Amino acid sequence: MLAVALLVATGAIVVAAGHLPSTQQAATNEVYQVPVVIGAVPYWDEQDARTSIQTQAGKLTVTSPWIYAAAADGSVQLQPGVDAAGEQSQTTWLHDRGLKVVPTIADTSAGLWDPATVSTLIGDPTLRAAHVRAVVALATTDDYDGIQIDYEDLAAADRASFSEFVTDLAGALHAAGKLLYVTVHAKEDDAGYDQRNEAQDYAAIGQAADMVCVMAYDWHWSTSAAGPIAPYDWVQRVIDYAVTQIPAGKLILGVGLFGYDWVGSSGQSLTWDQVVALADEYRTAEQWDVGSQSPHLSYSDASGQQHDVWYEDARSVQAKFDLARRAELGGIELWRLGGEDPGIWDPSP
Repeated sequence: MLAVALLVATGAIVVAAGHLPSTQQAATNEVYQVPVVIGAVPYWDEQDARTSIQTQAGKLTVTSPWIYAAAADGSVQLQPGVDAAGEQSQTTWLHDRGLKVVPTIADTSAGLWDPATVSTLIGDPTLRAAHVRAVVALATTDDYDGIQIDYEDLAAADRASFSEFVTDLAGALHAAGKLLYVTVHAKEDDAGYDQRNEAQDYAAIGQAADMVCVMAYDWHWSTSAAGPIAPYDWVQRVIDYAVTQIPAGKLILGVGLFGYDWVGSSGQSLTWDQVVALADEYRTAEQWDVGSQSPHLSYSDASGQQHDVWYEDARSVQAKFDLARRAELGGIELWRLGGEDPGIWDPSP
């Protein structure tokens, strides 16, 4: 691991001599700081996210309200229970704080993941063109700075059509003066771990989009065995591959701020605040896994069931921020604002 010196006053990392990421830095002692910090705003917990934004707006540059879904006819719909007038008011509130607003459109139906609908949508040239028009109309009519596409769990057969969709959408949004961000699943080579990785051609997506967010979390997930959410060495390998396909300045490192409470292979998602409350309730101490650089704890509930909790806190998240700085990535995207460890903001990303 590279030796580093942490400058708390500036929130920056200086890499020790002999390991500087560029000759320019060696000559000027310039400190690299991540230029874009995106905060995701989940529609089911907007108030907590808004509290984070209220206190940390100066450390964010972009917000991404997670509020839209792609419909089968190519239109874009609000997620269940989301109020259009309320979102317009929130956009104004965010802009007033100097933040760009780049909302997310996901491949969900009725609040549940639905990759089959998007697969049909992008595979049909007529529907794809209609969807592109709908996305651009949304961005322009609602005064957004751009759009983030989060189409997950597509099949390998969708690879070409997804790349074509991203390319078409980028051209149309750019013509309207808007940005395009695209999220992608993390992988260490082109094939990755399953079909959803094969469906995403990093190089083609990176050529078209303004920013590409690599979702470097859920190494262990809600239906896996318990374990670290984003092991440090895995995140490093994910970055190492991504920069071979996409210019570093276009890459956004997706950093999870959450955890899971597992009973066997069934995990319930938790915020850091909820983890702290559990630790207090069951009087259990945090443990630190050196290999993955991740915190975890365990407890037995009233019925005697054993729980294993792995999560992200300031220490584990700051380590990932350091990786992004060393690779001189274009930014960080935080999934998600609300209930996170306040220590992630000091020093800032």
